Amino acid sequence: MSELTPARGPRGKFNGWLHRLFDSEMFTTGDILRMFYPLMLDQFAIHLIMTLSTSLVSSVGQEALAAVSMVNTLSYVVTAVMFALSAGGGVIIAQAKGSGDEDRLHKAIATTAMISSAVMLVLSITLTALAGPIIELLYPHAEPLLKEYAVHYMRLNMLTLWPFSIFHVIFTAFRSVGDSKSSLILTLYINISHLLLSLLFINVLGMGVTGSGLSLIVARVIGAIVAMVWLFGPMGKLHMKPRAFLKLDKKMARPILRLSIPFCAEQMLFEGGMVVVQGYLSTWGDTPEMSTMALAAHAVASSLVSLYQATGYCITQMTSTVCGQCIGAEKIDLCKRYNQSIIKGGNLIYLITVLVLFPLTPLLMKLYNPNPDALGMIYVMLMVGVFPMPLIWCKSFVTSTTMCAAGDVKFATYVSFVVMLIGRMALGYVLTITLNLGPVGIFIGMLVEWLLRIPAVEWRYRSGKWLNFLKQEKAAG
Repeated sequence: MSELTPARGPRGKFNGWLHRLFDSEMFTTGDILRMFYPLMLDQFAIHLIMTLSTSLVSSVGQEALAAVSMVNTLSYVVTAVMFALSAGGGVIIAQAKGSGDEDRLHKAIATTAMISSAVMLVLSITLTALAGPIIELLYPHAEPLLKEYAVHYMRLNMLTLWPFSIFHVIFTAFRSVGDSKSSLILTLYINISHLLLSLLFINVLGMGVTGSGLSLIVARVIGAIVAMVWLFGPMGKLHMKPRAFLKLDKKMARPILRLSIPFCAEQMLFEGGMVVVQGYLSTWGDTPEMSTMALAAHAVASSLVSLYQATGYCITQMTSTVCGQCIGAEKIDLCKRYNQSIIKGGNLIYLITVLVLFPLTPLLMKLYNPNPDALGMIYVMLMVGVFPMPLIWCKSFVTSTTMCAAGDVKFATYVSFVVMLIGRMALGYVLTITLNLGPVGIFIGMLVEWLLRIPAVEWRYRSGKWLNFLKQEKAAG
């Protein structure tokens, strides 16, 4: 891809603006765009295929859609452990890349993979065995058919955790070193496999919820195999040897776990909060059928909003990579500059995303075949969740990501817990149940969370305390 060249007129002014934002001694605007485009394709591929897969499940019925949504929320709580280990390892990987220490880079990847795969294997076995009691405990008031579907799908879903952990660590490693092309290719393999297998098992073979679970198992096994081939082969840029994974480096494990545990707490609190949210939503309405409709409507709205959030995930992943490498090279001022630049660029990208996607909502809605009585609340949820994004999403999450790239993950955990408690859990319950707004109240609570994050994160950033972890690591040698 060629570098941007100055031109006259509006295009020239826009290119000049990009150069002022992103050109530096470490990266050019072309470097940033070469990272951005694959990340954007990567995230939209993930979320578009998730949306299509959800729509395939909806063809089975709203009970199946609600059951899969309930289990996916539980699955997100469990995979939060894996994501946290990958995120903690990703910070160390990006810093090792920035410092030019290839031996440390390879040790960080291998150590993260060994820890993550071992933990997820234990969780997979345990949760597969306990699927029935867990569903009954969390959703005692759900319809019997809904609980039957949920238990069956949970058992299948939990079997995918071990291969998915292998895939995700390798995927994160490529992304953390700036090899967005490799991470995009891995994403396409696993997600296109999932979509095609879902079509086969659900629509062609008519296997319903079982088909949804089997497609996930096979797709994640394929993803793990392809990721290992890519890691050990000549295709990617890491060129690691299998023997690197035969011995755990305890010295490397300490900083990874030190970062991962707060990451894990943050993610599990967030996803656990969503389980609580679905729990009280399952009690909304005068009949079990109404609560099932509300759960299905919430699943549809959340699935559509995830398309917009693909932009946000792309922005925060690029922030972690760019700022992590700046920190690894001990260029803190440059890290701060990129934090502000990515917020400005991200706001524009989010505005474009909303302007492009929202007019397509009626077309996307047809994929789900939602209950006609739920259409109004779905549209309201979308407007509450989507329209504020260009104004507040980047301010709420980019600076927090920059601080995490420097190792300041505990503060992010505390903030996430407090705003979740105030927003979706407390205010969401009042709006949803007490004031009878239904699932719309959950989205209003989510918006309040985003708004509350901004002043807390800004205060921490301006205080400079987010750099304390780096100082402690340097002092410890």
